[in-house]
Amino acid sequence: MSMQVPDTPVSPLEHAHQKYFVQKVAVSEELRGRSRMDVFGPLCQGKRVLHVGCVDWPITDLKASLHLQLEPLCAQLDGFDINTEAFAHMQPHLKGRLFSDWAAVTDRYDLVLVPEVLEHVPDVQGFLGQLDAVDCDEYVLTVPDAYSCWRQHFDYSSGAQTFVEVVHPDHNCWYTPFTLKNVLGKYTPWEIDGMYFFNRMSLLVAARKPAVQG
Repeated sequence: MSMQVPDTPVSPLEHAHQKYFVQKVAVSEELRGRSRMDVFGPLCQGKRVLHVGCVDWPITDLKASLHLQLEPLCAQLDGFDINTEAFAHMQPHLKGRLFSDWAAVTDRYDLVLVPEVLEHVPDVQGFLGQLDAVDCDEYVLTVPDAYSCWRQHFDYSSGAQTFVEVVHPDHNCWYTPFTLKNVLGKYTPWEIDGMYFFNRMSLLVAARKPAVQG
């Protein structure tokens, strides 16, 4: 069931700006500070999972690989990534398959897991369309959250007139609760079950395809 946004004002910003520009999104603190495995492990337990962005490009450390940590928990775990350089190193440690072509992803899955990928993709609409085309009803995505990161990741030196930003050099954007909700609403038919502050720097959203009527 989706979290409800209260109708009553909760911030002075609501009185300082025109209502049209004030966006209110329900975001839970339930997962704040919890590790990826602490959250993803129970979500993937006993399920058929497609893990998108499975190689942790550009630094693939098999000892710290989320994909390898998740595999013993899943009934089936396949991976998708366009960065195929690490496939040869990962595959001997895996029972599942690794894909780099969406046309090859034909199985039915219980969950599509997309951790820290959306901020990298150049064509967000096309990427979300590919995810929606997977034979699966449930999705979990995480992205770095500008609100959670602003104190530790942004600084401006007025004297040097230089902006310092601590960010992966391949990222194309920062997301916020509203912009994440907005792109999912624009480019997918999914219903959002919940959005959460996660892992001290990210947002996690759980979504599902709408039930087929009739």
